[in-house]
Amino acid sequence: MKKITTTLIAGLILGLTPPATAQEDVPPTPGWVSERGYWVVETRHDSSIVYFYNNDNLLVYKEQLRGTLNADRRKTKLHLTRTLERMVTAFSRRNRPIYRQMTSGDTSSAGQP
Repeated sequence: MKKITTTLIAGLILGLTPPATAQEDVPPTPGWVSERGYWVVETRHDSSIVYFYNNDNLLVYKEQLRGTLNADRRKTKLHLTRTLERMVTAFSRRNRPIYRQMTSGDTSSAGQP
């Protein structure tokens, strides 16, 4: 009788607890994160190289800067994100037929000379 009572109490307690959800504690996305791509900073002794990629992991633009770039500053991150969005827009406009062909999965050579 004691086993049945313990089992019923445990079942009642487990039945009343709400299910755990993993999505509750997701932090908000920072303002400097772009939905159109990402950038990578490579710092050397006296210069920095910034690589801009779109969401398809294609190199859109590369810029070499004199001096080191502090990519930990929020102002720098915002500036790099604005530059990224301009470069992705220019890249997609410049390569519109090829880009459209790549994203649609078409393998014909209609967009190439």
